[in-house]
Amino acid sequence: MWEQAAINTFLDTRQQALSLFASKGYSNVGMRELASALGIKCGSIYNHIESKEALLYELFEELLGLLQTKAMQIQRNAEAPKRLRKIIEMHLNLQDRMPCHFQLLEREWRHLSEPWLSHADAHRARYEQIIAAAVGASACSQACTQSIVTLLNQAPAWLPALRLTVSARLDLVYAMVELILAQAYSDSTGQRTDGATIRAS
Repeated sequence: MWEQAAINTFLDTRQQALSLFASKGYSNVGMRELASALGIKCGSIYNHIESKEALLYELFEELLGLLQTKAMQIQRNAEAPKRLRKIIEMHLNLQDRMPCHFQLLEREWRHLSEPWLSHADAHRARYEQIIAAAVGASACSQACTQSIVTLLNQAPAWLPALRLTVSARLDLVYAMVELILAQAYSDSTGQRTDGATIRAS
């Protein structure tokens, strides 16, 4: 019973912090306000969390770990030509389910310092490696992969305004990714091509 209560308290703490950081901005949330949101006294807050920055990292880790896990499942189970599209679909679906996490990922990354920054960078790099594998190493450099991830992470800033169906939204983002790949292929080979000719291996 007490174990479940501890788990519930832990999850509630993260959810309260997530909502507060997303609505006000990480740097605008002081320890007193955070303690108030968590329903604890400011003087005892460090009995509940290691630090505000550690809490921010845990939220990043939660999202990046989930992206990595789901992408690995796709890598194992999906046919090679379909992996990239399925990873993009998964990423967009998670943005619908976890908008505050993605908002923090885009806006608050700069607030991480060591050792949290190295840990978060490692999570992000592993996700980018899975995307690169889905594309095919010969067609996608590290910079190209990072461009794809940046496009996906920034999609919530402009995609909802288009009022597309889920299917049309996926088609649009996938077409944009194919353009990134086509440009990368052209830059690396000196040959012009269209996005449709670049397929995952």
